[in-house]
Amino acid sequence: MNLTYLQTFLVVAEEGSFTKAADELEVSKGLVSRHVSHLEKALNAKLFHRTTRRIALSEVGEELFTKAKQIQLLASEAEIRVKDITQEFSGDLKVTAPFEFGRALCRHVIPSFIRQHPQINLILDFGPIKREIVSGDFDVAFRAYEELPNDVVGKELGYIRNVLVCSKNYDFKNEIKAIKDLHHCAFILNGQNERWNQLELINGDKKYQIEVGGNLRSNTYSSILSLTEKGLGMACLPYYQVEEKIRSGELIHILPDWAVKTHKLSLLYAQRKITPRKLVTFNLAVKYWLKSSQLYLI
Repeated sequence: MNLTYLQTFLVVAEEGSFTKAADELEVSKGLVSRHVSHLEKALNAKLFHRTTRRIALSEVGEELFTKAKQIQLLASEAEIRVKDITQEFSGDLKVTAPFEFGRALCRHVIPSFIRQHPQINLILDFGPIKREIVSGDFDVAFRAYEELPNDVVGKELGYIRNVLVCSKNYDFKNEIKAIKDLHHCAFILNGQNERWNQLELINGDKKYQIEVGGNLRSNTYSSILSLTEKGLGMACLPYYQVEEKIRSGELIHILPDWAVKTHKLSLLYAQRKITPRKLVTFNLAVKYWLKSSQLYLI
């Protein structure tokens, strides 16, 4: 079987169009058509049902598509393995994470990692979009999943530990001495997910659940922090985000004996027979940082 023809078939199947496949492969539509025809001739089977408006995989095409994806993954693994052996700590390492966790990595992990391994090209993508790991678009992801996906390697790191904070001015105007006082406080609410405004507070074996309220909401931790600093309400934020501001006195840590249990943080990477050393080294650097303080995770 000609692997070039197989790769062309795979792109046509994924794009659902000979024209789009030609654009993706940067070749002529005629060449794409010839590759598929040669493959069909070699297999003595039709791979697509064609009409004037659309194409669809035949039963044989569906089976070949599944095998072609597996072959593509093996080829990707082979390339990664060869590069890992020959290049050691070099080449690209693509990391994706939520905004604020990414900012924390930039403060606490990435500077020392780059100084130790300057030959690695670290490519960072921070945001809410869950990037593709299986296909190799990204090497490692840090994400909050209730249940880990089945098609990747997932390591549960723990629950992100949030804390309650407010500005000095807000603290001065609102005496918050006990947990029951939270019911009378205005919070900067999280607009990304309404469930995140239902707080589960933990103090040793003691637990307390409360749904907080307020007339301001925003969908990023950074904006919630900015509004909190302006004295517009209290906030529930990751400790790693506000640690330095609490230490400097810019923010007041409310009810410090209590922590808020939030999302489960997991480390994800593609299933491979051999994991590249640069990926292992980066993952260990993140784990060491998280373990450096017992206040980051629950």
